[in-house]
Amino acid sequence: MAYIGFLLTGGPFDSERWRTAYELGRAALDRGHEVSYFHYLDGALVPVADQTLPGCSDSGLYDEMPTEKFQELIADGAEVICCGLCVDARGIDAPADYPEGVEVGLLPDLADIIGEADRVVSL
Repeated sequence: MAYIGFLLTGGPFDSERWRTAYELGRAALDRGHEVSYFHYLDGALVPVADQTLPGCSDSGLYDEMPTEKFQELIADGAEVICCGLCVDARGIDAPADYPEGVEVGLLPDLADIIGEADRVVSL
């Protein structure tokens, strides 16, 4: 099986990159591949818990919030790391704002993913 790394730089409500990253990772996990995510820049906002998008949360792209989707991936074995500098710059309180299983790391963690993964997808 392959090891697939994802670099996610887009925020949860500025594009559909998070959803593409989720769907690709979901498919990879379902086929037995190892999956890691590194959330960088505004991507650090994607796994923040208790987010809502009023008026859009009940259907379509946001019927489930991004954090809920990434919690599913973590439960199924994916590694989710958020850049600590990006977390700090965005005022995220990691212990309070991230659900269990979301790790805070630094760029050497991204370097490890890039060096060890069979493929890296940047979104």
